Amino acid sequence: MPLYECNEQQFVENIRRMIESSERFLVNRKINLHDDARYGPATLPDSEFEKYAALFFRKSLRSTVFSRTPFIDDFHKRMYDQDENLHASSNLKFPRISIPYYRVEYSINLWGGTYFFAFDALFNSEILLEKRKGKLLGKEGSLIHVLKFNPPDENVLNINLPKGVMVFDVKNMIKVIDYTSNF
Repeated sequence: MPLYECNEQQFVENIRRMIESSERFLVNRKINLHDDARYGPATLPDSEFEKYAALFFRKSLRSTVFSRTPFIDDFHKRMYDQDENLHASSNLKFPRISIPYYRVEYSINLWGGTYFFAFDALFNSEILLEKRKGKLLGKEGSLIHVLKFNPPDENVLNINLPKGVMVFDVKNMIKVIDYTSNF
């Protein structure tokens, strides 16, 4: 079965043409959570890296990122010390910190072929100062920076489709076949 990858403009144009031809079709949307170190602070542009400036520092784009102050990564449940090597775009084999993201795929199955458009939506970062307890922080607890990753807004996961197009959200489900009802 052929697979045709489109950009957003081509994908929407194909849908518009199918609406004009009165062809029946269904648009599928699949959203998967990924945390595979594809995105990290070393590869972020300077405008995005500024969000992490309270916790991270680097010399330039694609250079090694170090922690500025001790902090807790709430998403990955890890604690980092000051001046710890966190991420590098090339030489760190196992990056210690990564930015989770949703992989969003829109697809149409038509005439034995699949047309799809895919993009990534990074989680939003939030830096808080919280009082936490633990082995390293003591029984009474202490104030520490906490890095949280919040899922992106729903409007970021949508594309502008023509009016009247219904989108079917596909979940990762296991199909269960019940053979007891067969005659």
